[in-house]
Amino acid sequence: MNKYTTTQKNYISEGRNQDMQLRTHIRSMLGIDKNLVQSKRHSIISGPPGVGKSFSIMQEIDRSKVNHIKFSAGSTDSSMVLQLAYNVNRLLPGEELVVLLDDADDVLFRDYQTANKFKFAMAKDEPVFAQDVNMLGTRSQLEKAGRQELVDAIDAFTVPGKVGLVIPMDQVRFVVVCNRNCEDRKQFGPKIWSAAEAIVDRVKYKRLDFEWKVSWGWLAHILSNSQPFENVSLTDEQKYEITNWMWVNWEKMRNQSYRTVEEMAEYLINDSDYLDIWDTTFIKKV
Repeated sequence: MNKYTTTQKNYISEGRNQDMQLRTHIRSMLGIDKNLVQSKRHSIISGPPGVGKSFSIMQEIDRSKVNHIKFSAGSTDSSMVLQLAYNVNRLLPGEELVVLLDDADDVLFRDYQTANKFKFAMAKDEPVFAQDVNMLGTRSQLEKAGRQELVDAIDAFTVPGKVGLVIPMDQVRFVVVCNRNCEDRKQFGPKIWSAAEAIVDRVKYKRLDFEWKVSWGWLAHILSNSQPFENVSLTDEQKYEITNWMWVNWEKMRNQSYRTVEEMAEYLINDSDYLDIWDTTFIKKV
């Protein structure tokens, strides 16, 4: 049976420790683990791909059945405001909604207007998400389509004398996931930075930036305690083959996230020439 070296085992142990610390932070920010007091209800977790940000958050959300919605790259302002209006309108007193902004580099920080909008949504006093766009046409289309639940949501947050919707965010927790370092102004344009700096001041900010061997250790730890697919299980030998191949080729790989592990496992299970496929699919071309 193949075995990890002592060095690899040490990094797997460190990966496990980092995972435990991250999940404690995540559970607190999702409102799963209740605290006596909480100075900030929103959070940003940033770091390069492959350090467990989105994977760990979604696992904790699913395990605890957290009431949530998720916005990813490609989400438009109109789709976000409608989902927010619908879900906030359904909340009962005392209930919370977690809004996960995944790939927030392309959602929250895509331009100044969007970042500024979320800045006000994360304010401590009277937070609101405002969409200053006439919704009459959208309302009419939804009414004709029989989407009364969305019509009701639009009506609930239409303010007389104002254009668009104004949605209160006092029952919402924003959890933001992104790659860029949100404390480094060089990673933003000058105008976006003015909004981004204010947002970071309003959230609990956690930056994950490990050396690659710790990131590898996290992946090896996760894979050793899980299965990528429900219907077919990897053996310990197969798991070792995936993680050890990544250990040898890490710095040449295009991507090192858990999604890569899943894709590698797919080829290992389905194709006898999976090693050649791994080389041509996951190694950067010089």
